Amino acid sequence: MPKTPVSILLPLPRGLKITLISEGLDGVLVHVTSVRRQAKCPLCQAPSRHIHSRYCRTPADQPCVGRPLRLLLNVRKFFCKVVDCPRKVFTERLPELVEPSSRLTIRLRSALQQVGFTCGGKGGERLATALGMGVSDTTVLWSVQLEQAPTTATDQVRVVGIDDWSWRRGQSYGTIIVDLERRRVLDLLPDRSVEAISTWLAAHPCIEVVSRDRGANYVEGATKGAPQATQVADRWHLYKNLGDTVESFLVRARVRLADETPLLSAEQGGEALAAVLSSSSTPATLSTSPVRSFVPLPRPAISTKPLRLEQSKARAQRKWQLHQQVHSLRSQGLSLHQVVKEVGLARNTVRKYARQPVPAVPPEPTLRPRRASVLDSYEEYLLRRWNEGCRNGALLFGEIRAQGYTGGKTVVKDYIRYLRKHHPSQTISSRPRQQRSASASPRELRWLLARQREDLDEEQQSRLNRLLAGSTEVQQIHALLQNFHVILRHKQHERLDCWLEQAQKSGIPEMRSFALGIRRDYEAVKAAILLPWSQGQTEGQVNKLKTLKRAMFGRAGFPLLRQRMLQSNSLPAG
Repeated sequence: MPKTPVSILLPLPRGLKITLISEGLDGVLVHVTSVRRQAKCPLCQAPSRHIHSRYCRTPADQPCVGRPLRLLLNVRKFFCKVVDCPRKVFTERLPELVEPSSRLTIRLRSALQQVGFTCGGKGGERLATALGMGVSDTTVLWSVQLEQAPTTATDQVRVVGIDDWSWRRGQSYGTIIVDLERRRVLDLLPDRSVEAISTWLAAHPCIEVVSRDRGANYVEGATKGAPQATQVADRWHLYKNLGDTVESFLVRARVRLADETPLLSAEQGGEALAAVLSSSSTPATLSTSPVRSFVPLPRPAISTKPLRLEQSKARAQRKWQLHQQVHSLRSQGLSLHQVVKEVGLARNTVRKYARQPVPAVPPEPTLRPRRASVLDSYEEYLLRRWNEGCRNGALLFGEIRAQGYTGGKTVVKDYIRYLRKHHPSQTISSRPRQQRSASASPRELRWLLARQREDLDEEQQSRLNRLLAGSTEVQQIHALLQNFHVILRHKQHERLDCWLEQAQKSGIPEMRSFALGIRRDYEAVKAAILLPWSQGQTEGQVNKLKTLKRAMFGRAGFPLLRQRMLQSNSLPAG
């Protein structure tokens, strides 16, 4: 039968005939009549020609040139003549066009599913409406839920990466499992329990390599569920764990970068600062206000606001008390799980407190170096104007804004308020604030120790030399850190045992603890040095999962999130 222009534009299954096309208030209306001679009972599958009655269905179809389209289906009800069949009257099924009781055709539902997988609920609603498919976000999400989650062939999966992802950070977590060879998500698990991980791995005995971080749940889960597989610790986490160890040492030992310039007395500092200001090439507007007899102090290199300092001390006191409480509960025979419930801390925090001895006194808070400010380039000018007698913050803000200052007025007013409050009888450094603000924090010193010398410029190498000259322990830390990096970069697994022995004999508690952790996970760490697999692809998929979760404002339940994540594997790229 030759196709008509209408049937080309609007293809229908065999047995359906277009009788009329009209224009309605909400788009195009297509009247369709069923001309099939018989229909099958949905229960007994027996064909029947005995018509009971007729009725009309109005499912929405895919739009026509951007206009909404609705079908007016004139279909029938039939008698079932099979005596034993419990269904006496049934409606005519059109499985190629529309599902029973559905208000959308199969092709429109499929289009909405693709929109929902890509854009989510509200985004899918806006896109569908723009394309002529006027539906709500609920309909879009319901269409997504109706689609069966795609099943990835797992009988050929050899190498998997497992990692956690957070529902609510610090409270609830799930697990993502990735095929590292095909770079595809295999499954999402609603939690990160040992039972869930081991059960999934045990159902896939073909797995040969499991890449993971060093979390205890994943170590135990992989050991139970895939004893035949080689476990690989993630190299990035090894770098990070060692870096955290170095930073903990720097904080405990209160290591500071030796200053090139000695501290000056108040008189010496005032003379030096006055010399700096008098030699400045920055033009200044003379003021008729009387000149004060002192030079105001620039801000110190360390942020030491009394309120912040008291808050830091209070936090350190609370942590020290919790540390004591954990040891007290452990001495009573309570397990880690029971201690977690008792004190309300995260499991890893309780484990850390249980392993570390309690200090005799609460530790002092670590002072943070002051960060660089947008005001640094204009400090000399402000000090010059202050010394000339100008005390108006708004006026000074206008003057430096004319010179190119892009910051806010509040920053300038805060600085002037600081100058009003402090008297110049304190010991000061004659360095400008921009240089003082670069004073290294423990984290900055950690990265300075971690980088290779050839990657440092002259100033950084000078700072490193001053840092190493200050302590033999810092020299030990630096040597151990650099040697471990060499082992990982150049895959020198044969040097690992020697390195562990040196770390344990170093006399530095943090390095001993790190070395013991490596020994507990020795085979996985050695595999990380030898094998090419890592958690890079897994972390990328976690980032994609977070993007999907945030795009739905964190309101998606686990089934929807899993559906969208697994379906993204089958969507065309780009």
